[in-house]
Amino acid sequence: MADGQRHRGLGEQERANVERCLRKFSDAVDGVRTAVVASVDGFALAQSNPASANGERLAAMTSAMLALAAAIGRELSLGQLGVLMLESEHGKVLMLSLRTEREPFLLMAACDHRSVIGNILWSAKECGRNVLAELDGS
Repeated sequence: MADGQRHRGLGEQERANVERCLRKFSDAVDGVRTAVVASVDGFALAQSNPASANGERLAAMTSAMLALAAAIGRELSLGQLGVLMLESEHGKVLMLSLRTEREPFLLMAACDHRSVIGNILWSAKECGRNVLAELDGS
């Protein structure tokens, strides 16, 4: 985290609820391969496919990318970072900042070439609202 404190993580029930939100998102959107909620210091807290071993790597990369994007935003006086999108030859990656009462989190979706970025963005923001509701206890 920005102040040097480590995240508190998620309780078992919170993790299960957030993973349910992530699975619903990845099942509903064509082309989403995986979705991960991470701490800002790069630890995977929940993922759409918990059996997958790449959640920790994706969380670390998402944390680093969003930190870099946030620094660019600060340098250009653009305000707080909300979304970062990457598009490559074979897919897309969408990263969102999720701000809760207790601490910020990150949402990352890795998608294949079939994905439509507008659909991913809208659906990821909806998923983010659902995750925030779970994390804020609403």
